[in-house]
Amino acid sequence: MPELSIILPTYNEAKNIAKLIPQLEGVIRKNKLDAEIIVADDNSPDGTANIAKELNKKYGNIRVLLRKKKEGVGAAVRDAYNFAKGKLLLSMDADLQLKASDIMKLLAYIPEYDMVIGSKYLEPQRYQKRSITSFLRYLISKYGNRYLGLITGTPFRDFSLNFRVLKRKVWQSIEPKDKRNFFFVEMIVQAYRKGFKIKEIPVEFKERPYGKSKTKVLNQIGVFLLKGLMYGLNR
Repeated sequence: MPELSIILPTYNEAKNIAKLIPQLEGVIRKNKLDAEIIVADDNSPDGTANIAKELNKKYGNIRVLLRKKKEGVGAAVRDAYNFAKGKLLLSMDADLQLKASDIMKLLAYIPEYDMVIGSKYLEPQRYQKRSITSFLRYLISKYGNRYLGLITGTPFRDFSLNFRVLKRKVWQSIEPKDKRNFFFVEMIVQAYRKGFKIKEIPVEFKERPYGKSKTKVLNQIGVFLLKGLMYGLNR
């Protein structure tokens, strides 16, 4: 049984996964980690799953969880957590917006903490904003996350970034239901309310080099406001 499972939810990330997995394997090898990589793919038409399978012929520690339909990133990560064999579960986006080497920053706080979350909004952070669109996304996300912290009474700055590691006992104690991005908010709020020790650390975040973002920020605003309010009322 591996010590660590690195979980990558994917949909049409062929170009990105071809670069990210070798980067992750380099970090695993350099730091002598006992780790598996799980690609939870929503039946991508661009062949993402096939690329992962080909890379496994070289590395031997990659497992592909091929999901039959696209339900959302939350659903994919939840299935991957249940599929994973590791004692520690680390999920991250596969779009090259995060640094592979930053997984060691997360792991540095285990086992002192039960869950460690990466944040785009803690100093010293580097959030790359090359266009007006990305700057607007940044503002919406930043202040949306502040709203979530206030309304839920949870002292964190970034609830939505899919870059976190948790002990298996945490996952077994929470029940996030959302199939999309609010899943990541539920994870943090539920774990915090159950008394688990959570650490938030700054990580680098840059624009994706290939493909388009699957997150429709404007469409998610209403969901985050309403569901955040429901969590706030149930404190």
